[in-house]
Amino acid sequence: MGIGVIVTIGIIALLSPHMFNLPQQSSSENTPPSVLSLAVSVNSTEIKAGQGIAMDIALANTSPDTLTLIPQHNWPVKQWSIKPCLFHLPFGMALFQGNYSIENMTDGKRLPLYQSGVYMCKTIGIVDYVFEPSSNKATIETYNSTNYQVTLQSHIAFNGFYQGQKFQPLTPGVYTIVGDDEWGHVSINHFTVEN
Repeated sequence: MGIGVIVTIGIIALLSPHMFNLPQQSSSENTPPSVLSLAVSVNSTEIKAGQGIAMDIALANTSPDTLTLIPQHNWPVKQWSIKPCLFHLPFGMALFQGNYSIENMTDGKRLPLYQSGVYMCKTIGIVDYVFEPSSNKATIETYNSTNYQVTLQSHIAFNGFYQGQKFQPLTPGVYTIVGDDEWGHVSINHFTVEN
């Protein structure tokens, strides 16, 4: 009976939407900041109201050796806006209205780039990330021995954000984009929307 309950709970967890927060771990073991490079860029630092902006985020192994890292869940922001079901990637970004720095970025309120709601996302239990030498390509190794080849980069274009189900265009002012990875690296960019 006990095994049946555990199996049932496990199946429910695997089939349920990804709707949980991972615990933050303070360990910095296996975090070689000199080998991982997190790069975040925006295509413009100034746009007019009504225009869109694009950003790129990439995580790369700068070492000539293969690099294997276990997930650390040491996210500086922990609120991502890449896409609803890309939580398996070890990096993310958040958009804030206002001028924030590393010192006060967690004071800002994240502006969602996607509508709130339930997204049916496939969850995978990640054992580690195996980064290819001098590359942003990696293999995600999982508990069920299914491996996923991924390129650790993403391109996002947007011209507004959501408040619940309602879309709001970017209004004049300063905005901050925070890119981070789960090993604690942060990159901050700013752009201004003008009338």
